[in-house]
Amino acid sequence: MRMPRTWLVGLPYPAARLYDRLVRFGPIQETYGAIADDLVARIAGGRLLDVGTGPGWLLVEIARRNPAIELFGLDISKQMLRVAERNVAGTGARLVCADIARTELADGFFDLVTCTGSLYLFPEPRRSLDEIHRILKPGASACLYETHREFDPAELRRALRANLARAPRPLRWLAPLALRRQLSMTYSTEELGRLIRETRFRDRFAIRRLTLGRLPIWLRIELTAAPGEPSRPAAGATALAAPA
Repeated sequence: MRMPRTWLVGLPYPAARLYDRLVRFGPIQETYGAIADDLVARIAGGRLLDVGTGPGWLLVEIARRNPAIELFGLDISKQMLRVAERNVAGTGARLVCADIARTELADGFFDLVTCTGSLYLFPEPRRSLDEIHRILKPGASACLYETHREFDPAELRRALRANLARAPRPLRWLAPLALRRQLSMTYSTEELGRLIRETRFRDRFAIRRLTLGRLPIWLRIELTAAPGEPSRPAAGATALAAPA
């Protein structure tokens, strides 16, 4: 059973602050760093959108590695974006509050779109992936980093125990609980393949297993937009301006 993402819309500010504190933990920051390394190897410049950016730490890591990339973060939670505003200050990143299933962003606007651990929360995953296709430049890619269910439980327990050995006591309790809940709702690799084949990315995707933050539970899903002439922005679409 998937968790309805609508609960994030009303997420209170203290909860967003707590989440921000939790993801500052070393192995989680290492995960953001590894993903940032992968992304900056794909583009030297242009526009990059982080979907479900949360407190914005992936944007910070990308900016550290390549400040030439124009960074954008999208999240459905206004309170999470309040937290992100402080974290991304000085990076030039622009933040947008919207549902990825129905943004008002311009067609063919981004050179790369990414998302980390959020796809399983989307109540309309097919529509969301089609929206990502629409806002990508023709022939450009999206790289989604998502957890999966086909992991070795014993290997995961060992890795999690090692990661949390020096963590504060509350985190040693909260982290396994949150991770188990996420993994109970996440997709299998087969389910992801079926889902993507029902979108505009249907025959232009690749799925690879990864270990991130020493946890053997990750996939990198690379989706490539169809080549062709850029389409004009839809009526009401927004081409984001540079920050003041």
